[in-house]
Amino acid sequence: MTRYENEAEAAEAGFTVVHEPERARYALYAEGERLIGEAHYRLISDDAIDFDHTVVVPEFRRTGLSGVLAHRAVTGPAVEGRRVQASCWFIDGYLHRHPELLR
Repeated sequence: MTRYENEAEAAEAGFTVVHEPERARYALYAEGERLIGEAHYRLISDDAIDFDHTVVVPEFRRTGLSGVLAHRAVTGPAVEGRRVQASCWFIDGYLHRHPELLR
């Protein structure tokens, strides 16, 4: 199975990450149509955000797409100017592996 290291590689293969603020999530789509993952968040205050749930369907796990989704979530517009918390174990682990992304 192919492993994706970044969003550009994933996009070349037809995967996109979309911010859906009305659903308080970053959604991962295959071929722009099939929802295959999400990183859900809640705004705690004007200056804090908590990522509380992340999931990718089993057939796409171990491909790097979870990391692509996590990276976009913690660097995307929902985070701008906010302190990031992670009650989700996956996002918490991602941030520990990438402390340079903490603001």
